[in-house]
Amino acid sequence: MNFNLKQAPSIERAALFVSVAYAIILFITAAVQHYLFGTQVWDIGLFEQFSWLIGEGKIAAISSLRQVAPLEDHFSLLLLPLGAIYKVFPSTFSLIGLQSIALGSLPAVVTYLAVKRQIKARLIWALICAIVLCPYSFLVNRGDFHPDVLTIPFMIVAIFEATQRRRWRYYFCLLIALFAKNAQALFGFGLGLYAIARGRYIRGLITIVVSTFWWFLATNLSSAGGDHVAIRLGYLGETKLEMLSTLLMRPWIVFSVATPSDIFLYTLGLLLPFLALLRKPALACLLGAAPVYLMNIISESGIQRELNHHYSIPILAFLISGCLDSMPFLAVKASQIQKNIFNATLFLSLVAFLGYSRIVYFQSRYLPRLPEAVAFQSVVSGIGPQESVLASSNYVVHLAGREHISQIEKDDYQQKWPFDVILLPSENALINVRGRLREVGKTKIGGKMRQTIEAAKLSGMNCDQPNSYIRLCRMKD
Repeated sequence: MNFNLKQAPSIERAALFVSVAYAIILFITAAVQHYLFGTQVWDIGLFEQFSWLIGEGKIAAISSLRQVAPLEDHFSLLLLPLGAIYKVFPSTFSLIGLQSIALGSLPAVVTYLAVKRQIKARLIWALICAIVLCPYSFLVNRGDFHPDVLTIPFMIVAIFEATQRRRWRYYFCLLIALFAKNAQALFGFGLGLYAIARGRYIRGLITIVVSTFWWFLATNLSSAGGDHVAIRLGYLGETKLEMLSTLLMRPWIVFSVATPSDIFLYTLGLLLPFLALLRKPALACLLGAAPVYLMNIISESGIQRELNHHYSIPILAFLISGCLDSMPFLAVKASQIQKNIFNATLFLSLVAFLGYSRIVYFQSRYLPRLPEAVAFQSVVSGIGPQESVLASSNYVVHLAGREHISQIEKDDYQQKWPFDVILLPSENALINVRGRLREVGKTKIGGKMRQTIEAAKLSGMNCDQPNSYIRLCRMKD
């Protein structure tokens, strides 16, 4: 298993095959979950409507779901090319596909970088196993979409290029990562710390300055979307200085929003697949991951410590890069030691995947709604793209590619009445309530749906039930 240049093309071709297969698996699982109502308006529905608005040239239009213009959410400049792609391929599955390709490309990307460092094949395969079986990359692709997830290959290349002489590839990848949203400045801060730790002081300082500038610019331009720092860290104080002071003087206050067990399980889920590959050279990467990691564990918002959300994407990039930095150290070890590392990585990755990947959700939450999903698709084919729609959140995700759409779970829909179409599940259809499927008629939101149907009839709409699962109201011709 010693490395030689003749083996490089073969392992790169094999890694490319793995990437293609991995991307297909990611797409299928995410697409099936979406089809079976396993997705929510926040955030895949929002980004679909943003993409639709931009694709239609309505970049300054206010989103009916978010009440801000597309760039006022997180000032994600990547929405501009996404809007162009969505214009050509107007489907939620286009966004899911792009995200699956970005995550699926990781085995090929890391193999290319490892071959450049002349890493032995067995160690490369160990890292590929860790990536493919990493529960976080599997979960973050299911049921959600975020532009920053698309940038993870660029983040890994930027970390690799931080110690290279050439500049253009490094700064290009840095800018792509930053343009995903304002909070990506935390990745930039971490990247700057990594470069400094690796002895590239000027490059590190420039990176921190550029990231700071981006943070203030993007935050100012997206201020209409709200102060996300205050929302997540408001328990620490009213001002940024007071928040910092509280953290320094009373760091244990963090445990009031995140228990030690929550932090441990979150950390373990991220770290476990890569644990056997990390060595002392990875410390610089762990330092780079620190800004995002610390923000996640001190946040009042628990979803930042959930492995099915995008907040840990920069951490994943640094963990993979930490393995790449450790590999030259591992490459000089005896063949048996490398074999043990491969076996340990495979075992730990399998444990992590089985423990965190939530595969059972397909049986308990999604597959029971298959008949409803089929019935739903037969109805939505008759809804025009220009019609205004009121629907439940699960349905809104499938209809977000339009200008006027609202979800019944939010009370602001009453201000936008009347709608051309109202689409709601029937009384006997299933709905996910805190992770459990219940009949709509036995839930609180079910009562709200009944009232809305009655109001629609009184306003002159035609309301009926075209099948066992769907209730449909339309404006009279």
